[in-house]
Amino acid sequence: MASRLVALAYFTFNVTFSVFAVPAGVLSDRIGRRKVLVLGYLIFAAIYLGFGMARSSAWIWVLFVIYGLYYATTEGIPRAYIADLVPAGQRGMAMGTYNALTGLATLPASLMAGALGQAFGPLAAFGTGAACALLAALLLVVSRI
Repeated sequence: MASRLVALAYFTFNVTFSVFAVPAGVLSDRIGRRKVLVLGYLIFAAIYLGFGMARSSAWIWVLFVIYGLYYATTEGIPRAYIADLVPAGQRGMAMGTYNALTGLATLPASLMAGALGQAFGPLAAFGTGAACALLAALLLVVSRI
């Protein structure tokens, strides 16, 4: 039974992502990619704090819906932002570098989250993720890129 609920939670996430991806892209065209990315990272921070503090399964369902919204604001928009920043002849290298660095960062981040969760509990793991998202949002706000 529980495995079906996990699949249903990710289905909910994917439906939310699918519904909001195009509107998030349109919003990034109107107000700017950085602003939408900052919003996405702030949503991420709130979700991860929520996951760390959730004590009922009802909250998990709400958080998975909002997680889809976060993903809609941060999945394709960074690539569009890179395309905006990099000259046309260098976009392939820029996209490859972005994807390589993202992939390389995923393993240590996941190992760190797992270690924090094992040693100190879910709030430590999710709270660290939330803090990193807040730092990313802050860096986007203060950077000149």
